[in-house]
Amino acid sequence: VPIEPTAFDQRDADLTPIIVTTARKLKRVLADEQNEVLETLRRKEPVREVASLVPDADAHVARYVDAIEGDLAGAANAAAAMVGRTRKLRKADADAAIDAASEVLAEWLVAPLRERLERCVADGDGDNAGIGKRVRAVYREWKTQHIDEQLDDVVRTAHGRGVLAAFEPATPIVCVCDQSHQSCSDFDDNTLAGAVAAGDPFPTGHASAPAHVGCRCLLLPERR
Repeated sequence: VPIEPTAFDQRDADLTPIIVTTARKLKRVLADEQNEVLETLRRKEPVREVASLVPDADAHVARYVDAIEGDLAGAANAAAAMVGRTRKLRKADADAAIDAASEVLAEWLVAPLRERLERCVADGDGDNAGIGKRVRAVYREWKTQHIDEQLDDVVRTAHGRGVLAAFEPATPIVCVCDQSHQSCSDFDDNTLAGAVAAGDPFPTGHASAPAHVGCRCLLLPERR
């Protein structure tokens, strides 16, 4: 007898191609940004602050979000379809999902990148060639490691907000942990709490999943 796919199976099937696509796009942004930074460093003026290399924090985040916002909206709409919504999310709900994912991207990908670039500049102390060597190593690390480690969380955040937005207000929903992965201590408490009305917080204070980086929980309709 064929095994019925779970909601987690469906989420993984929906998100895997999106994650592959967004990873490729973000690595391209990183490569373009690295080229811009190295071109700046080739000039004669000694670089002594990161603002000479990359835009301010908000604009820096926006550079990455702009490249993948359509994919993040796609993740949110896939989530809505998964829980039975037959129409796409309202633009405001899709935008809210993108914003939530953008916050994760900013905290776990862009902010650490900026910190490392700042360290490169400080350690280089105006030696542009030395800064350039350090910068190449940082961008190589982000392209080969950090994007692949953190992007799942970014895309799952958009998906989780799409799930929540798809429910009619006050729909009884439950938090379910993905048993194929290590359970979240936060959402273990929420699972035990039973159903809440969609939009209301669970005992941990979270109204949607995932609750944190690495969380693989889902909100689902309560089974009657």
